[in-house]
This record gives sequence, C-alpha cells and structure tokens, in this order.
Amino acid sequence: MSYDMFVQRFEQGDAAPMEGEAFLAVFEPHVDRREPQDNYWQISADDGGTADVYAALAGGTLSGFMVSRFSAGAILDTLVRYIGLADAVVLPPGCPTLLAHEGQRQHLPEELRADAVVVTAGADVERVLRTC
Repeated sequence: MSYDMFVQRFEQGDAAPMEGEAFLAVFEPHVDRREPQDNYWQISADDGGTADVYAALAGGTLSGFMVSRFSAGAILDTLVRYIGLADAVVLPPGCPTLLAHEGQRQHLPEELRADAVVVTAGADVERVLRTC
C-alpha cells in the first residue's frame, strides 16, 4: 500500500521517546536492506510482505518513525507487535489513532483520544484502514 503511517509514543499529551531496543528486537530480524545515511530500513515478513521504514536511532532511542509502502498481512502483525512492546501508537493520516492497549488513550493529545482504536493484530489495522 502506498500510504505513510507514523509511529509515536506519548506521555501526558506530549511526544515521548521510544526505546531503540524494542525497535531492533522487532524489526532487525526482518531487515532486507538498510541505508543508514537515509535512515531507511526495508523489511520483509515470512508471508512475502514488505515495508519501507524510515527511522533514526539516536542515543538508543527514536523520536518516532514512518512506515511506508507496506503490505497487508504479517508486516502489520510485526508493527502491532512493536507498538505493544514500545508502548507506542500508530498515526495513520485521515484515520483514527491505533493503540496497543486502552491505557494509552489517556496519554494522547486531546484531539486524538475520542476516535482512537485498540488493535491487537495486523488484521485490525487493515480493517481500520479500509474504513478511512
């Protein structure tokens, strides 16, 4: 899908850093190609799906990252696994914010809270994206 989604963590309504260890634990085993100068990671999944990830690890943390040109299926399962591990959310433009668990809602900026949706698998992400 040629669509960009943003991944961010929030604390008390403000953007907060995400642990780089969680990013590496989830995504590094799936890296096909990496271009550090462009903060680019091409990842793939066992079902043949792929995604382009733009993420800058600095000092062991990330301020956020973008997922682009991603496939349905296992790639989205990987993304959902990451947001659960990192206590992050997915911000798909024009769609509700995707939460890993309900407790994150209170940390979102006020304007993102009401429509936010909890996702537990990639199929949940696909379902939300189809409705926007």
